Amino acid sequence: MTRKHFFPLITTCLASLVLIGGALAPKQARACDPVFDECLADLELLTEGPLPLDGGLVWRPVFVTPEAASFTADGVTTVVVTPMGGGPEVPGTVSGVAGVEVIVWRPTEPLPADTSFDVEITFANSELFCFGDFEPTLTRQFTVATGSETAPPLLVPELTGEPSVRVSDSVRGDTLVCCDGAFPTWTMVDDCGIGLDWSEGICASLSGVGWLEATLTLDADAVAAEGGQVGYTFESDAGNYAFPAGTAQISVTASQPICGTVRATRLATGEETVGSEVCFGLELQDMLGEQAIDPLPALAACVGQPYTCELLDNDESWDPNACTPWPDGSAPTTSAGSEGSAGESDSSAGGSASSSEGSESSASSEGGGSDSDTAGTDTDKGGCACAAGPAESGWGLAALLLPWLGRRRSRR
Repeated sequence: MTRKHFFPLITTCLASLVLIGGALAPKQARACDPVFDECLADLELLTEGPLPLDGGLVWRPVFVTPEAASFTADGVTTVVVTPMGGGPEVPGTVSGVAGVEVIVWRPTEPLPADTSFDVEITFANSELFCFGDFEPTLTRQFTVATGSETAPPLLVPELTGEPSVRVSDSVRGDTLVCCDGAFPTWTMVDDCGIGLDWSEGICASLSGVGWLEATLTLDADAVAAEGGQVGYTFESDAGNYAFPAGTAQISVTASQPICGTVRATRLATGEETVGSEVCFGLELQDMLGEQAIDPLPALAACVGQPYTCELLDNDESWDPNACTPWPDGSAPTTSAGSEGSAGESDSSAGGSASSSEGSESSASSEGGGSDSDTAGTDTDKGGCACAAGPAESGWGLAALLLPWLGRRRSRR
């Protein structure tokens, strides 16, 4: 039975209970992406030069929707190999190698030397879950030729890395400082999942997480010499990371320094060999994990005094009636004309703009200023007088806040 070509729009966001933010100004919410798309737009033959007599044919799939790709090959791919100029079909088997995302045709017997072949590969998109435009039956034709040698001994190329650290803000109710009428609310965001959301003003985080980011590179000449016949995987204490077929470089993100080995696999035969252990990021250990963040760059666009609020008992939403100026002990700024409308606007904290798109803590507060001249909790409701005033009313003296940087505010 043919499966449906289209799958209901499932979301990838439902598990996001702690969202990542940068300058943390409200941002336009976006629709969720589909969970997966199995269909292919093309097939690229990776076999280069003369084919080893004990080699196979290797294709790299080109997905219709790369950002939602789900690799499938078994059962929907057929390959027909015949000698050029006529002759019986060469027997072989087809399978997908999910780790390195390739489709491999393996001959049942060693191939004859110095022979050219016509190859036709068919991929049945119509049997899979697909989005967008796709060919129901993808058919491609190629010509390949064997040499006179078998494959060289299987070796592991040298692996080098360039590690760095990226710090992402922790967007939690107890790590935020806000201004100009921003009151984070735990809410549904664009049908994509739940997260902290505010409709106006600016929020910045006092805490973040340092992540190790490493660009790992195999010796490119050694990889090219294999002619697409070998797959490589970096097996580490942080997980396994496959090098996409035909490439010699990957990017890895981990919470700690990583150590591991490279496994080389000959795709036509399954032969494997493992290299020596290598480590990356050991010298960056102290910069990983929980880190204090300076919120002043993001809060520089605030019109009024920043503040923090207590959390409601049922979630991490802020209670607008239980706020204090930030940093602790500082006096709220006031200005003529700041009374009245401030409290009215504060109740709209659950607006549609969202902090669901992550960014690095070094991001600026572009577009983060509030359009309102007044903001903060309404003092008639028993909250603190965090009313906004002109920038020159005292908030511009950001240097006075430096002694409080790095202090963490308790949940209650």
